[in-house]
Amino acid sequence: MIIQTKEMNGPARSAYMRSRREPLPMTLSNEPWCYITGKRIVDGDDARFTHEFDAWVSTAGQNMIDEWVDRGMKTPNPEWEIIYREWYAQDAAAEANDNNDYFRRNHK
Repeated sequence: MIIQTKEMNGPARSAYMRSRREPLPMTLSNEPWCYITGKRIVDGDDARFTHEFDAWVSTAGQNMIDEWVDRGMKTPNPEWEIIYREWYAQDAAAEANDNNDYFRRNHK
């Protein structure tokens, strides 16, 4: 059962959450919902997966997190912070691998 409260619609909370913070269900047509915005993710959207919450985040949701980080994370939001840290670690690891590959190719 999806629980929505007035407090959950603020910028510091996901728009919708299920009990026990489970990811939102797929629609009847098996289209995923954005964990941040609570809206359906359409085909062609550059959605990103969060393993911490086992859910997809749409481009709009990613932009919301980026704006929150750019404003200095002043509003406490543990969910968004977890997602941001997860993606930051993934991006840093991917960049390190790219740098290592470049070094291996060019320094023989």
